[in-house]
Amino acid sequence: MANRADVISSFESLFSDQNVIPEGLENRWFTDALDEYEMEIHTLDFNTSTFEFTKAPPAGVIMTLAYMMKVRYCERELSRVNKINNLYTKDVQLNGNGDTKRNTAAELESELARAKDFINKQKISYYSN
Repeated sequence: MANRADVISSFESLFSDQNVIPEGLENRWFTDALDEYEMEIHTLDFNTSTFEFTKAPPAGVIMTLAYMMKVRYCERELSRVNKINNLYTKDVQLNGNGDTKRNTAAELESELARAKDFINKQKISYYSN
């Protein structure tokens, strides 16, 4: 039976990060991804006390949830990069003009587009009925 750990493992396989992501943050991103998926497509019957799905979702659903979590990760990373690159104090203003912000924003846009594509592929078309 699939559980939350399967989705988180799939999420962690999407990138390499030298910093360990706190478990609480991963759990929050999982909950957000699950809520968004259930709002967009259908309920997955996730048991919050056992952290397992009552019915094992297909691999595509697990991958979609993982990419939705990665979008949250990229949003947080972009926020972190913006805070690092934009330092304003009373006497000094530093603005990082490097490629870091642009590359991070591009990754966020790419992952967001991929997650939206996965969601759209799983929606039932009105023309198919």
